[in-house]
Amino acid sequence: MRLNSDELERWQKARQGTERKELGAWVRAVVEESLNGHPGLPGDVPRVPQVNETAYAQLVQAAENLRNLMRHAQEHGSLPADADAVLAQLGNAALHVRGLPVAPERAAGPAQ
Repeated sequence: MRLNSDELERWQKARQGTERKELGAWVRAVVEESLNGHPGLPGDVPRVPQVNETAYAQLVQAAENLRNLMRHAQEHGSLPADADAVLAQLGNAALHVRGLPVAPERAAGPAQ
């Protein structure tokens, strides 16, 4: 999409008001809101909720587990069998912080 300098300036100012860092992400949000009839100012997308203690604790534990996985991989040249579960835990913690539903727990299997 091409914009003239006036359009680009207006769009950038509107984007800055929504805390979106990229113009493309802002444009996508505006179009989606327009198509889906969401209320609010164009481009004013939901923000990440403030981190609560439970979500923070989950992220801290997930980050520690990921550090341990990386240390094991560096020392032994491979990941332990629970690597997939640890990565899933990290992803779920990130989803929880955003207020999104987490993925169902899976049985731990061998790392690939």
